[in-house]
Amino acid sequence: MSHTLTGSADGHLIKRQVSNVAVITFLSQFASYSISSIFILFLTLPMAKDGLGMTETQAYEFMGVTQAVGYIMPFVGGYIIDKYLGLRRGITLGVTLLAVAFGLVYLGSSYVHIFGNKVFIAAYALIPAISSFVTSPSSALVSRIYQGDDAGSKSGMTVYYMSINVGSLIGIGIAPLLMKSHYGVMSVLALVVIGKALAALNFIAKRKIYSNIVDDMDATPMTRQRSIPVLAYLVIGYALAFFAYLNPGISTYLIGIGCVSGISIFCIRTLMLKGDDRVKQLVATFLILVAVVFFVLYNQMATTMVLFTKNSTDLSLFGIKLEAAQFQMINPFVILLIGSALPRFYHTFKKFTIPYQFAVGVVLAGFSMIVLWAGTATANSDAVASANYVGMAYFIITIAELFVSAVGLSMIGLYCHPSMIAFAMGAWYLSSSMSNLVSGQLGKLVAIPQTGIDKLTALHAYGDYFSEMGIVGIIIGIGLCVIMFLLQRNLRQRGIAIA
Repeated sequence: MSHTLTGSADGHLIKRQVSNVAVITFLSQFASYSISSIFILFLTLPMAKDGLGMTETQAYEFMGVTQAVGYIMPFVGGYIIDKYLGLRRGITLGVTLLAVAFGLVYLGSSYVHIFGNKVFIAAYALIPAISSFVTSPSSALVSRIYQGDDAGSKSGMTVYYMSINVGSLIGIGIAPLLMKSHYGVMSVLALVVIGKALAALNFIAKRKIYSNIVDDMDATPMTRQRSIPVLAYLVIGYALAFFAYLNPGISTYLIGIGCVSGISIFCIRTLMLKGDDRVKQLVATFLILVAVVFFVLYNQMATTMVLFTKNSTDLSLFGIKLEAAQFQMINPFVILLIGSALPRFYHTFKKFTIPYQFAVGVVLAGFSMIVLWAGTATANSDAVASANYVGMAYFIITIAELFVSAVGLSMIGLYCHPSMIAFAMGAWYLSSSMSNLVSGQLGKLVAIPQTGIDKLTALHAYGDYFSEMGIVGIIIGIGLCVIMFLLQRNLRQRGIAIA
């Protein structure tokens, strides 16, 4: 069921709908980034201080697996919503269960010093399957609100993405400060529970304002036949996540095999297409593989860069003292500052097509690693680097993100055959999942043992890691620029246009 714009009454309703989505998105992202920004610190915090007491090696691997699982679930969750729940009912169920799940995470964290970190993992494994009912469906809800109004849809999506970044900016800014408070990490987790609960209550209280855009699936009562697959997905999704989190070592390989298999099947199906459809989708397939390289570099923002900042820098950004995790605020701040100018930039530089954006994104991401290496190379005699280099690295990699991540899913719609859009989106999520697995394994190379090492040794270890990552990234990125130039020249000769 859809609606058309019929006057000021409809316009007022649309504003209420978009405002409500923006509010729940802000609250949800505020809560999510509050925990994700300090997650690597939380994992390595001693149990006596309500942390999980992991070594850095274990923490990197655990984060790689949790992020990998998190990227796989939305694709399946979206299918469950479309097939059995309906959009509004699915989001309602998701935000409600998510608030409950994070309440259990809080309780599990309260008892890690008694029962160990398995009690936290048992609760945290609830998050991926439940979150899949909220993340992608929320943006789909905005699209449905503006169905038939392309200009309005762009405006609504801008508000939606603004709310994501404002929520993340505030969450990242507050959470590290709370970790230093008397209540420590538990105060951060309490904030997460409050944010998720407020998001749920806000959507539930105002769910009737979406009555004019619900589809037939949403409008009809739930039946046992439809409830069973939903429940089965949640139970199986939880069981798989719980196993993966308890066994991150073996799960890395199992998930990796699954990701490679899924992407390979997509490649095979792409080769089965004919003519221009095959050529354009082959370009998309190549860019999906490029995305793996980019996101391996991008993922350093929440892992190695946080611990490097904590362990080996002066924590001063141009004279302003920050907590290590607060440097991540640069990411949403830059997106808010210049993200809206990108459409004008692309309009001015029309030859800067998506393939070039991906290639340049990889080069910039590699260069951000070189900037971090420069920080280690110019450290003082006490083996303490200037955190200004960390700030510059976050800025550069955020620009790279705007070139790659912001257009990733739109690239799928532009380049892929209409009959394979859903499969292509799945391949994109699998590439993101794969990159997190690789990031988790690479992070182990620079993990500092719990027994500790001297600051100079740690500094050199970070320097070697970042320089090698940066050099590889830049070489691959430059190579991609050359490939993209040759590719696009060939496509133009064949009369195939690439946006």
